[in-house]
Amino acid sequence: MSLQITRLLALQVAITMAIAAGTFALGNSVNGIAALLGGAAASMTALAYGAAYWIQSTSRSEKPLRIFLVAEICRVVCGIALVAIGMVHLPAEAAIFYLGAFAAALIAYLLVLLF
Repeated sequence: MSLQITRLLALQVAITMAIAAGTFALGNSVNGIAALLGGAAASMTALAYGAAYWIQSTSRSEKPLRIFLVAEICRVVCGIALVAIGMVHLPAEAAIFYLGAFAAALIAYLLVLLF
């Protein structure tokens, strides 16, 4: 599990940095920072999943489906909370870059499964 999370986080960082670099080059610094924050929020959801999975799998012997469902719920709740916090505190024009980087970093889940 830790190897998959490591690969996922590395790919999310690469995607986020590419989007943020392009945004810095084409736009202004506020949009670039918003893209960095969006990618970081997506990475935090992966960390929340990994932490919930690890805590449950080491504390007691539960059924694998229960461990997976609780970890997924933690990931979804963390993602919703971070997107809501980002939307409230960012300017309107930067919100598009925040959401774009968040969505692009979440595509890393599919890429990790494929390779």
